[in-house]
Amino acid sequence: MQLPKYSFVLRSIAVFLLCGVLAACLGRRDKGDELLKTTDIPQSYDLVLHADKDGQFDLDGATLASEDLRSHLRYLEEQHKVVKTVLLKPGEKYKIKGTHINELAKIGYQFKFRAFIDADGDGKVSEVRARAVE
Repeated sequence: MQLPKYSFVLRSIAVFLLCGVLAACLGRRDKGDELLKTTDIPQSYDLVLHADKDGQFDLDGATLASEDLRSHLRYLEEQHKVVKTVLLKPGEKYKIKGTHINELAKIGYQFKFRAFIDADGDGKVSEVRARAVE
């Protein structure tokens, strides 16, 4: 039995539509952290970091990996100098990348501080939030 000549075209269209629906559904997944435009931006920050190579941070000239930054924050807590706001700015040589934002969001969630980024160094600040993924 021979199929009508439009059968192949109709099946192809159905497959493309199904792929489009799946892509639309998967593209809306919650990734656990997000960049927010906020109007509640502080005038000063407890800690200012700069982006450094390989997802690391520059703090007053010292390059810190994310675990080193966590250790520094623990030390500040022990000294009763709790950090409540952190600003991440681009470094002299390095731009803010997704790894910087992800790590800052995780650390902010862990230490319960508000994290902000100035992605282009132009003064337009956005807040970074992370939340537990269920």
